[in-house]
Amino acid sequence: MLNLHLPRAVGAWLSNLTGQSPERRRADASDTVMHWPPTAARVLISAERHAHKSIAQALALEQPKGFLLAHVPLHKLVRVPKQYSYREWLSRTGLLTVDFALCDEHGYVRSVVLLPIAEDQPRHSRKRERLLRVLGATELAVTHWDREWQNEASDRLRDKLFPKARASGYYADTPHANH
Repeated sequence: MLNLHLPRAVGAWLSNLTGQSPERRRADASDTVMHWPPTAARVLISAERHAHKSIAQALALEQPKGFLLAHVPLHKLVRVPKQYSYREWLSRTGLLTVDFALCDEHGYVRSVVLLPIAEDQPRHSRKRERLLRVLGATELAVTHWDREWQNEASDRLRDKLFPKARASGYYADTPHANH
């Protein structure tokens, strides 16, 4: 009867001759970095870089010590009540991201900016609809970016990005605040 394990036995014998142990081979086979060497990628495309620059200037007027974050996963921006399964929440929303999150100095999100998506991609449109439904249930200001705004004055852009009326006791944490 023919031994069907002969190739495996020969391979093991050759590996022993060359000094490769089975454990070493398994480690090499699962080493993603070795088999697919990563390289640095561009995080923001040209339109995103222009939007980022304009939004950062407007954010500096509203929240001088604030943060501007790009490509933020939705699950980092909103929380669900603890009596519900976080795993279920993550399975439904884990792949949704916002283009820009404008945060105050304490890291709380105050506004979200979404860049336009191509209308010819129905999958992206469905994801955007889900994202908007979730964001609509929060108190976050959601702004749909218009490319023309990159030439807008920072103070006018600030009013578009932070549309909520300020309370009478509002005090901006800036040296030039007159409130």
